[in-house]
Amino acid sequence: MAFKPIFSGRTAGERGNITVELALVLPLVLFIIAGVLDLGMLFWEKHILTNATREGARAAIKAVDTGSQVVPEKTKDQVRQVVQDYLNRFNIKNVDGSDLVLTGSNFLYSWTANASGTMVTVALQQIPYRMMLLPNFAAFFGSARQPGDEAFYLGASTLMAAEWVTPPSP
Repeated sequence: MAFKPIFSGRTAGERGNITVELALVLPLVLFIIAGVLDLGMLFWEKHILTNATREGARAAIKAVDTGSQVVPEKTKDQVRQVVQDYLNRFNIKNVDGSDLVLTGSNFLYSWTANASGTMVTVALQQIPYRMMLLPNFAAFFGSARQPGDEAFYLGASTLMAAEWVTPPSP
């Protein structure tokens, strides 16, 4: 003998409501998840760039006492290499997937002397970051992706007091 439920909770007209509600809500939920993932990766890359400039600034401020003067331990090219190595360790790439190479256009190393001492600035600028998921959602809303709109350009800068007095050589 089979038992029939006295109250099933659904009427005949309510069958399939869950499917319709899921079809309406699922795209929004997926969009939010994609946004969280993309923005999390964007924040991670910004954090890597900031740490790379800190590592470069730490290398740049160190001094060596030659006996006659206190000079920087590393040259500008050596500081650039410290930052480049840090970015390579975390696999930071260009938008097209090629290795990111630091040049004079995206790497800045400078110093200024003031009353409190010499301040060293190590900065990265125009470092591309490609959004993975969010730009693809634009197609659902009738928008076409234009060449170049898949990248954000990030930057980071660190300022530290130098231990040396005589500026470095290139």
